[in-house]
Amino acid sequence: MSSSSLTSGMSPFGQNAASTIRDAREREKKEMSDLNDRLADYIEKVRFLEAQNRKLNADLDMLRGRWGKDTSSIKIMFEGELSEAQKVISDTGKQRDELEKQIKKMQEELAEYRRKFDEATKARLSDRDKIDELLVALSNIEAEINLLRRRIALLEEEISRIKKENQRLIGELQRARTDLDQETLNRIDHQNQVQTLQEEIDFIRRVQDQEIRDLQAMAARDTTSENREFFKNELSSAIRDIRNEYDQMTSANRNDMESWYKLKVQEIQTQSARQTMEQGYQREEVKRLRIQLGDLRGKLADLEGRNSLLEKQIQELNFQLEDDQRSYEAALNDRDAQIRKMREECQALMVELQMLLDTKQTLDAEIAIYRKMLEGEGDGPGLKQLVEQVVRTTGINEVADTETMRVVKGETSSRTSYTRSAKGNVSIQETSPDGKFIILENTHRSKEEPIGEWKLKRKIDGKREIVYTLPRDFILKPSKTVKIWSRGQGGIHAPPEQLIFESEESFGVGSNVQTILYNKEGEERATHIQRSSQTRVVFLQQICSFVAQNLEIVVECSGSLGGMSQGVRVMMQLWGVAPERASAIVGKFGADLKCWVGFGRTSSTYVEQAPHRF
Repeated sequence: MSSSSLTSGMSPFGQNAASTIRDAREREKKEMSDLNDRLADYIEKVRFLEAQNRKLNADLDMLRGRWGKDTSSIKIMFEGELSEAQKVISDTGKQRDELEKQIKKMQEELAEYRRKFDEATKARLSDRDKIDELLVALSNIEAEINLLRRRIALLEEEISRIKKENQRLIGELQRARTDLDQETLNRIDHQNQVQTLQEEIDFIRRVQDQEIRDLQAMAARDTTSENREFFKNELSSAIRDIRNEYDQMTSANRNDMESWYKLKVQEIQTQSARQTMEQGYQREEVKRLRIQLGDLRGKLADLEGRNSLLEKQIQELNFQLEDDQRSYEAALNDRDAQIRKMREECQALMVELQMLLDTKQTLDAEIAIYRKMLEGEGDGPGLKQLVEQVVRTTGINEVADTETMRVVKGETSSRTSYTRSAKGNVSIQETSPDGKFIILENTHRSKEEPIGEWKLKRKIDGKREIVYTLPRDFILKPSKTVKIWSRGQGGIHAPPEQLIFESEESFGVGSNVQTILYNKEGEERATHIQRSSQTRVVFLQQICSFVAQNLEIVVECSGSLGGMSQGVRVMMQLWGVAPERASAIVGKFGADLKCWVGFGRTSSTYVEQAPHRF
């Protein structure tokens, strides 16, 4: 009878109980099967571990049999290395003392140059003040000269006006003299006319007297007394009338002549007196103006002589100032060049000192490791022999520096050095290691540098070359910089401080980068060389392979040093890994190392996947 027929005849409660029991039995069967599989795995693991222990015991017996044979030679070798390391340390200390002395000497020279620079600055300021005072005095003298010239021009205009007035007055005087002569001639003419009239009057009087005498004679011959009396009275009356009329005419003419003559004489006398006074005044004024003009000309000559002397002094001071500025700028440029040279030397010395300190630290670490190894030679197997066996077995060597490496994840110690040079005032101040920008600097303090159409050539590892040409008519101001950005790297086009290189997104990145600045004629004006070197690269994959392929020696070291992690750490330090890095690797990857030691998994697949677990 099938189970379905049995369950079909049961109640629902019985069916549920049967299904529950069946599920529980199936689950127990599955758990039993899993436990059997796990037991088989455990048995297999125990057998593998027993075999591994037997092999390790045999290797341990062999190593114990070889213990202590090469201790003396190793000790002698390490003592020699220790003495050499101490000698290197002492030489490094001496070099450091010498470098400190040189730095102190350079600092004293720098202080002396600063003092000279301050003195030159003060002298320049005092000369500038003196030049300003002389310029003010010269401007005052020039203003005074201009004022005197204006006054002289006004006086000359006044003199010319007075001369014209004098000529006019002389002309009027000449006309007055001509008029006087004419009036004199008229007076003489009138006097002659008066005399003629008087003579005519005398003649008429004589004629009339003669007529009177004739009439009287005729009257005397008249016999009639009445006629004689009548004619006599008529004649007397006519004579009186004639005389009265003649006297009136003569008196009127005389009065007119006398009044006209007096008036003319008075006018001539008044005009002559006025002209005499004006001529005297003009003579005095001309004399005074001539004296003043002579004084002004003498003063002008003195001022012109003083002006020429001051101009000569100013010219000499300008020449002296230019010479002082040239010598000052030359001294500043020499000082800047010496400071740059000293800074570069100090930087090189600091790099060398840092390298020596790094070497010293490395030697100290190796000496400490060797000392620990020598101190532990009496407690267990020789670690030096184990390391030599590891090196001979695995063939792992220190990775050399190369330009291209494939590193999944590891440790890199790199060093970058920069070398700069310039043949003028324009230098390459900085180049971005990631190729974003290049900075050019004008080290001169007062001179502009026209660097239009100059070219920047950047050679990357001797293969690729990038060329950038500066804009036409570009001028780099004194003590200023220009930052040249590659396209899309965050820069803005804002001449003359910032420029954009539109042709490239980067100036290039490499381990050996040369940046050279050429002028229009193709002459090299400045260089900037960047050299990067990688001193040590530790691949985690090699560490994993090393641990996986040398499980027996790692276990032996772990037993001697008090733990598997400590053994792996010491082995990595002897192989060249830094102590801190070795501790970090063991701390992060210790579980996987234990699995490797336990199971001996050395397959390439697991080793390749192991680094990704960090």
